[in-house]
Amino acid sequence: MLGFLRRDANKFLIKAIIGLISIVFIFFFGSSALMSEQTQKVAEVDGYAIRDIDLSRRWRLEVRNAQRFNPNLTETDRRRMRQQALDYLIDRRLVTEEAKRQGFVVSAREIQQAVRESPSFQDDEGNFDLERYKQYLGSDPGRAASRLQADYAEGLLYQSIISFVRDSVMVDEAEIRQTWERETSKRNVEFVKISTSSFRSDVKLEGDELKAFVEENSIAIRERYERDFDRKYNVPKKVGARHILLKFNEDDDEATRQDIRDRMTAILGEVRADGADFATLASKYSEDGSATRGGDLGVFDENRMVKPFSEAAFAMEADQISDVVETKYGLHIIKVHEVIEPSVQSLEEVETDVAIEIAREEMAPELAKAYAVQVVAALNGNLDDAKATELLDSRGMDIQESGDFNGAATAIPKVGTSKAAVEAAFSLNEVGSVVSEPVEVPVGFVVLRLKSRTDPTDEGFADERDQLRDRLLLTKQAEVVRDWKNDLKASATILVVPGV
Repeated sequence: MLGFLRRDANKFLIKAIIGLISIVFIFFFGSSALMSEQTQKVAEVDGYAIRDIDLSRRWRLEVRNAQRFNPNLTETDRRRMRQQALDYLIDRRLVTEEAKRQGFVVSAREIQQAVRESPSFQDDEGNFDLERYKQYLGSDPGRAASRLQADYAEGLLYQSIISFVRDSVMVDEAEIRQTWERETSKRNVEFVKISTSSFRSDVKLEGDELKAFVEENSIAIRERYERDFDRKYNVPKKVGARHILLKFNEDDDEATRQDIRDRMTAILGEVRADGADFATLASKYSEDGSATRGGDLGVFDENRMVKPFSEAAFAMEADQISDVVETKYGLHIIKVHEVIEPSVQSLEEVETDVAIEIAREEMAPELAKAYAVQVVAALNGNLDDAKATELLDSRGMDIQESGDFNGAATAIPKVGTSKAAVEAAFSLNEVGSVVSEPVEVPVGFVVLRLKSRTDPTDEGFADERDQLRDRLLLTKQAEVVRDWKNDLKASATILVVPGV
């Protein structure tokens, strides 16, 4: 890289290039601030305005880079990348300002060198290309150069302090050894997994107990009702229907489409004939997956189907057959077999149901844990075999075996993701020992008994040590930089314009 510049830096042409970069940087220093004041503010970091021109520039870069791997970005992808671009600009501002507070500086010479070494301004052989640089400066070289200077200055400050933070991270021998032992140690456990949901039906509230619960939890009941209103208690009109579909292809000409219309008209005659069975005809003629179900589309509200289809279906009564309906997918004949009228349930109507739902959410975990405590006793041998079997059979539980997993795992096979369960398994020292209490996992609780263990040895440690150290260092550096940035954000005043 830069062989041309470094070999011939004393030549007049190269001096002229460096001089050009220097002049435009010095002459137009500060003009970017004037330009940025004329654009809309999208965010503010400790009083510093981030402008839409900066966000748009960074966003375009994010999109351009992403399109190299996925040319068909969705609108959701683009919105996500816009947020990423804004997050980057906020992050960069916080970090560079902290660099300045800490006394980090960037010289004009460093900026000039960074420009010369930028791939954006190099030819295919890695040499600085003056023409590319001039093209970038465009018709307004002063402002372009000023913006370029600011970008490179911030970039260099950013990298300097990030490198400083990373370089402060150390990995000692004990950490390397502990990681080696954690990753080469293995455990295999027997377990009983107790799902909280299986205890919901055990929660029963009736009479005075239910009345008291409703009174004590009236606010929570109302909040739950309002949360679930649209999903459960405000039921829109729905219909159940079957259809026959003849598809249009995108490249069908009008003559081809007319032939399809004629075919569908003939099918409509068959459908409306006395004794015709719609499901049988749908299985025979329909050109979509519903044909295997006799054209059955299930029950749906009017927002689920395309507008012409919904308008026809929701204007019909049960057992009525439509005329031919044309949508972007093709031609349909619809038969409605069920109409469910809209309904709204008031809080008074469902109050006790909501109360029982809340009670089950609160009490089922307690019941599950109480049962899990009994399972601990069973696996510990504190219950005789008959009683232990009876206890497990009463809830349809059985003892399973996980298979081997190491200490660095975040999940136990068949148990699921739970660092707490992994740590509990590795706290068991003797084969046959059982956890002293149930371990909470996402679905409920698990009781573990150690089936077998494989302990670490020194074999292979010397060969893996350096690679392990490098991996630990990278991980630790990333964590330290992340936490340091989070501290900067926590102490800063960050305002984002709504709707950005």
